Amino acid sequence: MSRAMSRQENARDDEDVSRLLAAAAKTIAHVRYCWLVTGAAHARPMGHVISDPDGWNIRFITGSRSRKAADIRGAGKVGLIFQHDPTEAYVSLTGAATLVERASEVNRLWKHAYDTYFPTETERANAAFIEVAAERMELWIRGVTPEPFGLQTTELVRDAEGSWRFGDRHSKGGKSNAYSG
Repeated sequence: MSRAMSRQENARDDEDVSRLLAAAAKTIAHVRYCWLVTGAAHARPMGHVISDPDGWNIRFITGSRSRKAADIRGAGKVGLIFQHDPTEAYVSLTGAATLVERASEVNRLWKHAYDTYFPTETERANAAFIEVAAERMELWIRGVTPEPFGLQTTELVRDAEGSWRFGDRHSKGGKSNAYSG
């Protein structure tokens, strides 16, 4: 394969990745709640706040004494599942999860809306934030990912520099590199 052909394919892949990231961001923005799945296979719905959409870091508030906080301390990785039924869009993110528990950091991130969930000073003292740095995503987005819709996974992974690229389970033009289903 010539260098010119390789550069053209890389440019096309970059455009495809950008288009997929935009569609994933749009899906996440339309969804008020997502599912947080911890390594202990516990799942629970969570309201999310995207703190850094370009960096794909997603933040949640929780109690530092909750089961999910304990699960994250033990596993350090979580899955997030976003589903927007009206547009038939599904985004699954996997990434490193950290707990922000230091009072100064919690106070810096605090918004008055959180007072509803932590109304007393004692409860606020036990508040923490979960920060998830997305490392991998699987997409099924009608009109964006390959047809037939839902048959093949489109996977994006983050490299060491923080850039997104197609993963091993990426489906391009209806052909999957490794996985289908």
